Amino acid sequence: MHSSLLLLTLEKLTKRDWRQLYKWVHSDIVHQRDDVRRLFDYLSEALRHPAKESLERHRVFEAIFPGQPFDDDLLRLLMHFLLNIVKQYLAYDDWSGDTAEVNWRQCRALRRREADKLFEKEWEQATQALQQQPFRNGDYHRHWYHLHFERYEYDHRQRRSGPMNLQGMLDELTHSYVADLLRHCCTILTYQSVNPQPYNFALLEAALAQIEQPGYQPTPVIAVYHCAYRALQSPEDDNWFLQFGTLITQHWQLFPAHEIRDLYLLAINYCIRRLNRGERRFIAEAFALYRDALEKEVLLEDGLLSKFTYNNILMLAIAQEDWDWADRFLDDYKQRLPARERENAYRYNRAVYFFRRPDYTKAMELLMHVEFRDLLYNLNARSMLLRIYYELGEYMALESHLDSFRNFLRRRAGLGYHRENYANLLKMVQKMLRSDLRKPNVRAALLEEASQMRALAEREWLINVLRPSGD
Repeated sequence: MHSSLLLLTLEKLTKRDWRQLYKWVHSDIVHQRDDVRRLFDYLSEALRHPAKESLERHRVFEAIFPGQPFDDDLLRLLMHFLLNIVKQYLAYDDWSGDTAEVNWRQCRALRRREADKLFEKEWEQATQALQQQPFRNGDYHRHWYHLHFERYEYDHRQRRSGPMNLQGMLDELTHSYVADLLRHCCTILTYQSVNPQPYNFALLEAALAQIEQPGYQPTPVIAVYHCAYRALQSPEDDNWFLQFGTLITQHWQLFPAHEIRDLYLLAINYCIRRLNRGERRFIAEAFALYRDALEKEVLLEDGLLSKFTYNNILMLAIAQEDWDWADRFLDDYKQRLPARERENAYRYNRAVYFFRRPDYTKAMELLMHVEFRDLLYNLNARSMLLRIYYELGEYMALESHLDSFRNFLRRRAGLGYHRENYANLLKMVQKMLRSDLRKPNVRAALLEEASQMRALAEREWLINVLRPSGD
């Protein structure tokens, strides 16, 4: 049973889900099978106090049907029923969390049943609630379209003939479609930057032509995604990116948390791509976006900052040489890191901070206490230790570290292209240790090798070490 879809799904539920699902499973409105309820109760208890034997199929069947001979077909049927009930609950829970969605569907249900008086009241309340909520994204326009449509259907049945004002319905449908079209096209352009798969952007050119007509007044969501799309499509044109950055800082409160977070990350990733092309002025742009997003708390998910974002922000602060801000940031946002990896992520990033200052003694002390569960932490920490030992002239420690690093690369699975990059780093450092770098021709040969090597971690550091003094 351990690998069944039912158990795999139940294991993903939160404590709140379990409380609500208990009521759902035990409701006669949902179903009337007591054997399914007994299966749910048994599994909920077994998963709270896991023991391998408690989830064996014979044990589960015996708990539901004590004294009856084992019937695997019946157990499979009950598991199928329960899984469907769980899926229904998850769908209902997701749907009921969207107030605007619930409101317009209530209007539709009342209209279809010709409950006219209640429909009128519900429609007025739904429109007021939609207008009063803060967001103005594509979903907002889609909900308005649905409400306009329900009003049209209701009025059409009431009047049968006569003039109808359908422009509002048409406008909201257009706003919703164009906003979603541009949003998804931004996603596609982002993926195409790493995987150049062709796509058919049907109707996009017509939408862009309409938006870019003189005098056209786009809604905020269309303006934001229009500039985002053009910035991604024409990365060499800074004006589109600057407009995009201005718009998201102006209109950020009009988007729900997950969407404005994605917009900030889209802008930041644009800067990173420009940085990767050698345009270092985008360090300041990316850093400013991160700081603005931190102040508005739009990068947090459930109140937490991912360890990757924590590290990215630190690296940009270091690139800006804003050491005081970086120092405060590490401490101020430590408690925002996920609890399970908080101390480890903090020690690693604090070590990076001291390493870059440079304060090698403090960096080395912290690195000794970093747990290497994460592959990139592992590689970066080992690389930092390698550089520290070399810079401090600790050559015996460096030789030992090279052996350990080499064994790690040989034994660790899943390294991909990192294996070649770091293997070549170890090869270059080993050559440097065995060469007389006082001889200009030896140093020049190693410098040329480091410059031309196809895959090489820490290339910039090696070149700086090997470059003759004064160059």
